[in-house]
Amino acid sequence: MIAALATHLSVGTAALGLALAGPPRAMEESEVPGGYHEAMDLRGDDEPVDGDKKVTLGSVLFALGLIQTGGGVSSYITATPRFCSGVYGSGVSEQTCAGLRIYGIVGIAFGGLMAATGATFLGWGLIERQRHRKWMRERGFAVGPLLGPGQRGLSLGFRF
Repeated sequence: MIAALATHLSVGTAALGLALAGPPRAMEESEVPGGYHEAMDLRGDDEPVDGDKKVTLGSVLFALGLIQTGGGVSSYITATPRFCSGVYGSGVSEQTCAGLRIYGIVGIAFGGLMAATGATFLGWGLIERQRHRKWMRERGFAVGPLLGPGQRGLSLGFRF
């Protein structure tokens, strides 16, 4: 009877503890179970970002921004009073030409902002690429101890 009472008491205490503990902490994707560190985490100098995605994005945005700016300039010039009736016909009103000039100005502004954003991303990506290449050159040849269960020796690594 005492054993049954002790069993119920310990089971109840465990259930209460689980109910009050809250949800377990989610493991990060790169986290090693048990709180141990991976060998790469112990090095301390992480590989820098290579910048390829920013270079690609910047190149595309810069080129499309220049095309948009060129189109906006073309729209603005053809909508000026000097060229408007010749390009859009003699029956076009001054109100229509004014609206087309505004359309050209918006195209110039949008294209300029897109080109500036692209140039920024392109420059940022090229700087990251330069840092990554420098990091790779400095770590081209690696020598380290090889220790493990039943293994003793020297580890050699080479990057190119």
